[in-house]
Amino acid sequence: MRPVFTISRNFIRRCPDLLRVAAAAWLCMLAAAAPARGADSTPIFHELEVKILHQTQTLRGKDTLHLPAGTTQLRAALRPGVRLISVEGADHTVRKGVVHLAVKPADTQGAKVVLRYEGIFDDPFEARPFSMDNPGQGVTGTITPDAAFFLGGSGWYPWVLTDAPQRFRVSITAPRGIYAVMEGRLEEHADHAGHSLSTWSVDRPSGPLAMFAGPYVIKERLHGQIRIATYFLPGNAGLADRYLDASARHIRRYESLHGPYPFAKFAVVENFFPTGYGFPSYTLLGSRVLRLPFIPEISLRHEVAHCWWGNGVFVDPAEGNWAEGLATYVADYLSEEERSPADALAYRRRTLEKYAQVAAGDSDFPLSDFHSRRSPASQAVGYGKAMFVFHMMRQWIGDEAFWAALRDVYARQLFKRTGWNHFMDAFARHGGLNPDAVKAFHDQWITRTGALQLAMEKPLVTPGSGRYHVSGEIVQSPPWFSVDVPVTAAVSGGTHTETVPLTRKTATIDFHLPQRPETLSTDPGFDLFRMLYPEEIPATVNALKGAENLVSVIADNIPGAWTEIFKGLLAGLNHGGTPVWTEQQFAARNTTGQAVIFFGMPAQAKGRALLSDPGNGARITADTLAADNATSSQTADTLFAVFKHPQGLVAVFLPQTGTAVDTVLRTARKITHYGRYSRLFFKRGTNIDKDIDKPSGSPLTHHMEDN
Repeated sequence: MRPVFTISRNFIRRCPDLLRVAAAAWLCMLAAAAPARGADSTPIFHELEVKILHQTQTLRGKDTLHLPAGTTQLRAALRPGVRLISVEGADHTVRKGVVHLAVKPADTQGAKVVLRYEGIFDDPFEARPFSMDNPGQGVTGTITPDAAFFLGGSGWYPWVLTDAPQRFRVSITAPRGIYAVMEGRLEEHADHAGHSLSTWSVDRPSGPLAMFAGPYVIKERLHGQIRIATYFLPGNAGLADRYLDASARHIRRYESLHGPYPFAKFAVVENFFPTGYGFPSYTLLGSRVLRLPFIPEISLRHEVAHCWWGNGVFVDPAEGNWAEGLATYVADYLSEEERSPADALAYRRRTLEKYAQVAAGDSDFPLSDFHSRRSPASQAVGYGKAMFVFHMMRQWIGDEAFWAALRDVYARQLFKRTGWNHFMDAFARHGGLNPDAVKAFHDQWITRTGALQLAMEKPLVTPGSGRYHVSGEIVQSPPWFSVDVPVTAAVSGGTHTETVPLTRKTATIDFHLPQRPETLSTDPGFDLFRMLYPEEIPATVNALKGAENLVSVIADNIPGAWTEIFKGLLAGLNHGGTPVWTEQQFAARNTTGQAVIFFGMPAQAKGRALLSDPGNGARITADTLAADNATSSQTADTLFAVFKHPQGLVAVFLPQTGTAVDTVLRTARKITHYGRYSRLFFKRGTNIDKDIDKPSGSPLTHHMEDN
């Protein structure tokens, strides 16, 4: 699972779709009004006091603006539906959700304007959605009986539209025992007679501020001068030490890799519905996400990395969002590399598989157009392809120059808008690269769609004079890329790799070996961002997500009331809205060449024929999905399988007879999170085994014989 995730720059990076709930004027003003960092400008200082009224889902606020001397005009945007109660210190008019303020003259110390307002925040959400492909479900602001969720674009306070820097002191009043957390430095959490007070100072906001509140059990410790804290709901409070330890470890790792941590704190905050957001100095993770055993080492590491990349060094949206790809590379990928070279290779391969399965073709787009994850395809490009761009550059210039270039970008660009070109310039400086070559690299990988498509033709080995001549051609399909292609010959006792420059349609393989090679492979380490062949890709849940023209069939023996569970499963597999057919409808139609998914074991011949040979030693009957590892209905109550069939991709979700409805529902929600797997086995909603089909081979690997 990947976070899995203002209009802060972080909000632009993660959640532009969420802003669509606001009026067009509000959005355009916000997007154009990111705060400048001018050192010579006197900041606008906000004394912001808000009160959360949980029972009525209302937030009531007072924003006291201390303005620089000479300020005469000011504009502030209000969320649609937020009511402006009063204004002091300025005449005002409201047009299209924007308050226009004519500031009254003041002394040389500057004017003070006070805005009082209130609004209802009740965006609907699902506590347990089937799909996490749209993180946050489009929620910008909502208040529950004991918690609150406000993204930076939610309008929980007036957003002053100016290029001047802004500073905040924010006091949040809530019922006793409910505490608020946001970016910045904590001044206090205090409990009074009938309420709590949380006070934060923000000297360098990343944009509109996000804020979250709940009945948190707070635990903290110091890591040097950095306050590391957990804000967990009571049911997960026992996880605090594990997350505190992991946070300190990740911060230490990235300080050694990139430079000093840029904030006063790092907090892990629990949310009451599933999210995986990273904000400046903290991350917001859903309750169920926190309990997953791999999150502290994988997803948390990704969010800590964002404190350097995306929340420390800001994304310039004009050039596309590079931060998700870089955080993926230095967190998700690097953790695999630190484990073993084989794990790193497997990660690269899975990344290419996902691109081929869900993004290649009509769903593809240039990295320069990526702003946030909104679908499996956008994740495959914005996270996966971008990760590969950094990997290929590291392969090109070497480890020392690559990591030095990242440290250079961090030192120069901290708290500044940064684009892909800043990275390319640093790679050129530290790698000693020709600027024209770097520009070509940038243009072909960042501003164009597509992936490298390779073939190997005429591979030959010719003995002579005690040596073996290896020859052949590497051929690429349009669009052409300029790359160095690794070609590896496997010989007795080892391998030998040559680099073949490919700048046009074809390039020549031409080298000699003292031994006859057994095989010759092009890019066997999956180090290039290339289109995989079908033979290189196993049938997986991700393949099903990317399937076109999916046919969904509910078996005759499945209760009709379970159709809604099936529809939820389809939504989690990126096929929400797909019609659900009966077996009779399926039998009456020509489905040749279409992918098919069954809910339950079909009773009629057409469906049973498709499930008769799932391959790789597996077998499916009405009561059993058994694989080579002998997992079956004796140990599992709900089974899922995806496999290749001559007709196309076939999948089956198979609850065993007597399995409780809530167990089936709980299991169906989880399938989408196992994208890389082919077969899944569940017991009472818990995964007890999983397996991946083996690819059948690769046209880029040839078994060599003498000419």
